[in-house]
Amino acid sequence: MGENIFNKFDEVAAGESGTALWAARAPYRPEPDYDLMLIPRLPKGSDWRQDEGAVAALDRIEAEPWVALIDREGKQPTAKLSDEWIESQGEAISSGSQGEADLADMAAENRYAVYFWGANTTKALHIGHLRNLAVGAAIAGALRQAGARVENRSLICDVGRSMGEAMAGVATRAGEDSGPDADEKSDHFVGFCYADYVTASRNGGGGDDGAEDSVARESTQYDDKADELMMRVLEGDQKALELWSRTRSWVVSGQRKTLASLGITFDRVIYESDFLPEVREFTNQGLAEGTLTKRWGDDMVMYETEREELEEMPLVRSDGLPTQHMRALAYWAAADELDDVISMQVCGNEWVAHVTCRRKLIDEMGLSNGNGNGSARGGGPPTYDIFHGMVARENESISSSKKGALLIDELVEWLEDELKHNPELAEEMARHPHPEAVPAQVALGYFLLQPTTKQVRFGKEKLLVEGKGSLGWDLARAQAHHASAEIEGERPAQDPDYRFAVVQSEHYRVHLRSAVEEFDVAPLSKYLSHFARWYREDERAPEVEAVVQPVLEQGLRGLGLEGA
Repeated sequence: MGENIFNKFDEVAAGESGTALWAARAPYRPEPDYDLMLIPRLPKGSDWRQDEGAVAALDRIEAEPWVALIDREGKQPTAKLSDEWIESQGEAISSGSQGEADLADMAAENRYAVYFWGANTTKALHIGHLRNLAVGAAIAGALRQAGARVENRSLICDVGRSMGEAMAGVATRAGEDSGPDADEKSDHFVGFCYADYVTASRNGGGGDDGAEDSVARESTQYDDKADELMMRVLEGDQKALELWSRTRSWVVSGQRKTLASLGITFDRVIYESDFLPEVREFTNQGLAEGTLTKRWGDDMVMYETEREELEEMPLVRSDGLPTQHMRALAYWAAADELDDVISMQVCGNEWVAHVTCRRKLIDEMGLSNGNGNGSARGGGPPTYDIFHGMVARENESISSSKKGALLIDELVEWLEDELKHNPELAEEMARHPHPEAVPAQVALGYFLLQPTTKQVRFGKEKLLVEGKGSLGWDLARAQAHHASAEIEGERPAQDPDYRFAVVQSEHYRVHLRSAVEEFDVAPLSKYLSHFARWYREDERAPEVEAVVQPVLEQGLRGLGLEGA
C-alpha cells in the first residue's frame, strides 16, 4: 500500500460519516507490542467503549489488511500493523520508489513568491540576517517539496539614509574612486566603512536593522556628507551615481558569496530604487486627497495612522528622500508581477506595526495592483507576513552598524575550522556522506527548532552540541552514524527498531503538510530532530539505516538545509 498510513487511518476511522472518531499516533520510542497508539476524538470524560460510533470505527480499522490486531484492553487501545505492510513500506523507502514524488500533491500547481534576505546594501550579512535566511529558505523548501512552483525573491534596500552613510563611509575611508583590496571581501569593506561613518557621525551610531531605529534616523535630515551624496544620487549626479552603483554592487556581490556558502539562491532580486517614480506618484496622490499631510515644522510627509503602536508614519522627508515605510509601500502597491502568485515576506517582528499601518494606508488610498492573491487583511500583497523574533547576543539585539556583530562569514568559517581541526568532530565528519555541506546545515538549522516569533539568544558554542536545540548538528551526526548491528529476528518486521523507523517515516508527510498549510516549520524540525537523535542513540542494523537515512535526506531538502 503506497498511501500514507496516517491518511489511510483517518479515512477508515471516519467511514461514511466523514468524522474520524480516532486519531493514530506513533509512540515516542519503539514498543514491542504495538506500532500505533489510538486516541479517541470524543468529548472530555467520554468512555469510548460506550460510544457505538467509536467502537464501530475500531472494528473497521481492525478489518483492514494492513492491521494485524487491535488491543482494546486497558485505557487506550493500540494497533499493531501487519508484517507485510511494514516490510513493503520499508522496502519502498530504502529502494527509493517512495520519495519526493509522493509528496508533490500537497501544493501542486500553486505558485509562491517567498521574500527573504532583504538586507540593506550597506554591509555584510550577520547572524541577525541568518535567522531570516533560515526561516525563508525552510518555508520555500517545504513548499517546493510539496509540489509548489516557488520563487525565492528579495526586496533589497539600496536607497535611503543608510545607503548615503555607506557611500559617505567609502568616500571618507578610501576616496570616491577607490574600493576594497584584492584580498578583502567587498561587502566587509563597505560594512567597515559604513560602521566607521555611523559611529563618527552626529547620529551617534544607532542601529539600522530595527524598524524604530531605522525610520527615526531616516526621518531626520543631518545635512552631512551622507545626505549630500544621497541627494546627488536622486538628482542624477553622474559622479554620485557611479559611487552608489559601485557601493551597491560590492555589497550585493559579497552577500551573494555568503548566500552561496549557505546553499541559498534567489530567483529574483528587486531594488527599492526602481520604484522611486511610484513614490512620487503615491505621495502626490495622497497629499491631493488629504490622506497624507505635511508635518508642521519640517514638512515631512506623514500618514496619521490613528494606531497606538505607530501614531505617525513618516513617509518622505522635505528634501524628497523617502523612508523605508514609503519605499516598501511603493513596491507592494505597484508590483504587478505578483498577479496570481501567493506571496509572503519573512521579516523580524519589530516590523509588525510598519506592516499593519502600510496595509491600512494602501487600503485608504485605494491602491491596487490587481493581485488575485492579495492579503486577506487588505492592503495588497504580500499575501502573508511571516514574522520572527530578533536574535540577541550577550543580552543585546544584533545590529551591524555596531562593531562586534558576528558575521555569517565568520560563523561559517568557525564551523569549518571546528569540524576540521577538532579531532573528535573531524573523525565523525569523515563518516559523513557530504561533510562540505555540514557548516551551512548547522548554521541555518539552529534557528528552525526555535518558536518562530520568540527572540533567540545566540551563541556559536550552542551549535555543535547534540540534543540541545541544534537541529543541524543532530541531523549531521545521524547522517554520519552507520550500521554496525544485526537485525533482530529472522525478518526485518521482527525487529522493533525497524518497525519504529518505518512508522516514524510516515509522520514526515504529516508534518510537511502542516508546514505547507501553516507556514511554520518548527513541528517538522522537531520531528526530524527526534528521529535523528533516536537513530544515533544506539547501534542500528543496516535495514534500519536504509529506512532512516532517506528520510533524513528528505528532511534536509524540505527544510532548505541541503547546504553548499
